[in-house]
Amino acid sequence: SASATQGTILCNGGTTTVNVTATGGTAPYSGTGIFTVSAGSYSFVVIDANGCSTNACGSISQPTTLTANSTHGNIFCGGTTTVNVTATGGTSPYNGTGIYTVSAGAYSYTVIDANGCTSSVSGTITQPSGLSASATQGTILCNGGTTTVNVTATGGTSPYSGTGTF
Repeated sequence: SASATQGTILCNGGTTTVNVTATGGTAPYSGTGIFTVSAGSYSFVVIDANGCSTNACGSISQPTTLTANSTHGNIFCGGTTTVNVTATGGTSPYNGTGIYTVSAGAYSYTVIDANGCTSSVSGTITQPSGLSASATQGTILCNGGTTTVNVTATGGTSPYSGTGTF
């Protein structure tokens, strides 16, 4: 008679061990011992000293793949925005999820599940260049007269209000 005692796969794509033992028949046995296996079905053949054989079979499951995700807001006029880090798969609860306040530039966060499996997510927050206004003025030729001022803008996000000839 052969039996198998299997471990647990903690992270998707990992491995565990199966300990195959035998009783009865005539010792010594071949096919017994500790074997490293991936998720799925397994079958080990155990043969005794007289050539009698039996199988030790089973199946090992694994958690789904841990995946970290993020969504983020926009920065419109400098400052900061938020990145919302979430996770799916693996084994909850998760560490490293939540809402983080960030400035423009690259970000990276790592989520760790209850079994110590990790998944990282990264991205880049952009922002428009700084808004700058300039004015070009004419000359008043006579006392009490008028002239024009041309106001223009660069940077920021067009269209602009408050520009033009005044």
